[in-house]
Amino acid sequence: MLKDLQRVLARALTSNTPLETLKQEAETLTPEERALLDGVGADRFLLTSLLVRKLRFERICRGDTKAEEWFAREPERFTEAFKAYNAEVPSTEFFPRLEAQAFRAWCKKRGFVNLDA
Repeated sequence: MLKDLQRVLARALTSNTPLETLKQEAETLTPEERALLDGVGADRFLLTSLLVRKLRFERICRGDTKAEEWFAREPERFTEAFKAYNAEVPSTEFFPRLEAQAFRAWCKKRGFVNLDA
């Protein structure tokens, strides 16, 4: 039970569309598990998800000076890349350097920018 609830919360908190993801993912839970989510306030959940994504964004910038420079130079393009990366790549890294390496590889593969140049 707890494992499924944690899976749903993790997916929703890291999603670019947290409330929609929470609603969709909650359909996979038992009625008892869904009842636990009923007490989650939408505003607080949105704020928490924003903080989760902000921390991931910061890990990338702190872990790679070229990514940070790209953000300073082209904030809209960087944010577009980050949102796409965030939607495609589950958050598994804790340390900035490792998250930044994953982002760098993803950007190169998707043709956003070559941060190795």
